[in-house]
Amino acid sequence: MRIDEGIASLIRQRPDLAETAELILRLRNEGERLPLTPFAEPVSTMMIEKGKHELLSVGPADLTSWTRHIAAMTLCRMHCLETPVISNVVEPNILATMVLLRSHFETAALATYCLQELTKAAKNNDSMMLREIIHKTLFGTALALKKHRGREPVSALLAMTEGNTIRIGHAVDAMDKYYYQAAAEGTLAIVYSLLCEYAHPNHRSALDFMRSAERPDGWIVTYERDAAKNGEIQKSALETLLVSMRSGYSAAEMLRCWGFSGRDDGTINWEPPTMSDGDRILVDLLQRPNS
Repeated sequence: MRIDEGIASLIRQRPDLAETAELILRLRNEGERLPLTPFAEPVSTMMIEKGKHELLSVGPADLTSWTRHIAAMTLCRMHCLETPVISNVVEPNILATMVLLRSHFETAALATYCLQELTKAAKNNDSMMLREIIHKTLFGTALALKKHRGREPVSALLAMTEGNTIRIGHAVDAMDKYYYQAAAEGTLAIVYSLLCEYAHPNHRSALDFMRSAERPDGWIVTYERDAAKNGEIQKSALETLLVSMRSGYSAAEMLRCWGFSGRDDGTINWEPPTMSDGDRILVDLLQRPNS
């Protein structure tokens, strides 16, 4: 199923969700126009000491490569997840929807966090503020499994990859501030908590499979493999997807539009997105009027 077919099916099924569904499709089309331009990746020098990994220097080429990596990764991951999210909303398969949506949400949150940290570094004219986040976001800890320590070839890779990744709570907070600006109150942290409840094998994630009938001394509980339909969760999932897409697409494009060059004195010339880029991102990707 293509995403436009899924959106059409959803609107037929839930006409009350048509406005949100159409905004998602419009945003998806805008996202597909964003370029995935090839870029150069420099050789970097890293310090590895007592489990701590940092880049020894962060120059214009490093910043360019990092921002392009995060922007492209965000677009590719989100694009890959959106069609199955919509397909499962239509079905509806709420458990699969929420598990996939959590990954989409985390991807968008990471992009906004990277943008936040880049902006801080630029304001302080200090590229070394990014030496840890660049390493963490490009390597992660997928291979840093301590139970594999000492096993070849995994142990050879651990030295380059293990370490602390970005705390997802910090990334979600950054996304909340990015999306809501002055009105931010931690709403997206609550949304993310609900997504995690579905992703983890706990009781809340199984409630839609459970039926109960009250008895004088308690309840008779029955589980069924097909979950009961939950129209409100279906609506919430669609609205969450829209927020995640707006945040991720716009933050990714902001990162891509940053430029970096070296000065004669060895410092960095930080080149933020132009006003024209900002207006385009605001209207086309955040879907807000340019006031």
